[in-house]
Amino acid sequence: MKRQILSLLLFPILSLYSCSRSYLSPAISGNNISYMAKPMADSDKRSKTYITGTFAGSSSPGNAVSFGAGILNIHRAHTYESFNFAYGAFGYLGQAQHNIQEVTTNENKNYLPSFDKNVSGLGLKTSIGYQVLSSNGNVNFRVINWENAFSREMGSYADFRKLQHGTGNYTDSYISDKVNIWTTGLSSELIFHGRKNKEIQHAFRLFLGTTPGLAKSFDRDRDAYDFTNNSTAWSFNYHLNVHNFSFGYEISENINVSSKFSLGYSF
Repeated sequence: MKRQILSLLLFPILSLYSCSRSYLSPAISGNNISYMAKPMADSDKRSKTYITGTFAGSSSPGNAVSFGAGILNIHRAHTYESFNFAYGAFGYLGQAQHNIQEVTTNENKNYLPSFDKNVSGLGLKTSIGYQVLSSNGNVNFRVINWENAFSREMGSYADFRKLQHGTGNYTDSYISDKVNIWTTGLSSELIFHGRKNKEIQHAFRLFLGTTPGLAKSFDRDRDAYDFTNNSTAWSFNYHLNVHNFSFGYEISENINVSSKFSLGYSF
């Protein structure tokens, strides 16, 4: 049932991938960087605290391992005429699942068995950027933002990856032992509201960056990888803010592909 729910969430992007190998990637890959809301320059409060709950569904290359996790984010954001910045923390808790699609009797290969393991982690994140405003203030174009997130993965899935990394026990598997994950990059964001109601705001953001060392953390020759030949990260999201409440949807990729829904409150 869990895998069916994840498949529905990820349907728009999982169809891009098809592979017979099993890639055991960090669970937070694709979700390490997430949107950090900030007040608009003409908001009544230019400094706010945001609490956001997120459900994220993601998958490693080839749909080998599926992940489902709840993420709790809290951050503080400040906006001025020409720049903005935010800082915060997050934690996540969920499951990593691998289900064998076919049973083989090939005696020369040891295939990764099915598993259902827990994942958890803690992280810190920051964002700072330059923005320009429309003449009437109802549009903020956040031209360029530098975003960073550092997280530490824990749980039985991370322990399993570290234990099996480099052993060659499973001949169909490419395993990463990375548990300390730093994602960094640049984003642009457009946020706006109607001239008569500034309490309803719409935002669109595109992020491009990298997770240094992620691709190299796998225990096989990189030239043989179908998908893990670089550590590029990207994400695109839509954010709706209505008074103090918010809704967000985001798709992203950083070796894993991910889709997530968020609900939040600010004060």
